[in-house]
Amino acid sequence: MKSVFVTLLIILVPLANILSQDMTPAESELLQADRAWSEAAKAGDVDKIVTYWDQGAINFFPGFPPAKGIENIMGIVKANRSKQGFKLVWEAENAVVAASGDLGYTYGPFEMSFDKPGGGKVNQTGNYVCIWRKNAEDEWKCVVETSVPDSRPD
Repeated sequence: MKSVFVTLLIILVPLANILSQDMTPAESELLQADRAWSEAAKAGDVDKIVTYWDQGAINFFPGFPPAKGIENIMGIVKANRSKQGFKLVWEAENAVVAASGDLGYTYGPFEMSFDKPGGGKVNQTGNYVCIWRKNAEDEWKCVVETSVPDSRPD
């Protein structure tokens, strides 16, 4: 068993290095922006969370009508955060940036959970896609975000 683990390490570590070298600096920067956003969400920092959206962004969050603009998106964030036991985590798996360097997207899995009012817990998993654009200050901002649940929540 130990030799299988060592063999896998010998194969996977160089492969991971090769794959990471294929990412451009712009893609690495975008991936880092998405991951920093995820960390702000894990920490529950609502003020920080909304700074990652563009003022004119649109968010398609499961269970809500499309939210256009930062104020409407903030309404979704606050509504979700007010649910007892609310937790939302995601992990950007990849970032792709256009040749122009000012437009890109990230995607990956998400997990959301919260307590049901009458007892029990809602658990939802799925995948998300976020389209990003660089603003005048050269910062990546999410302009479109959507989530696709794996199935109906528990």
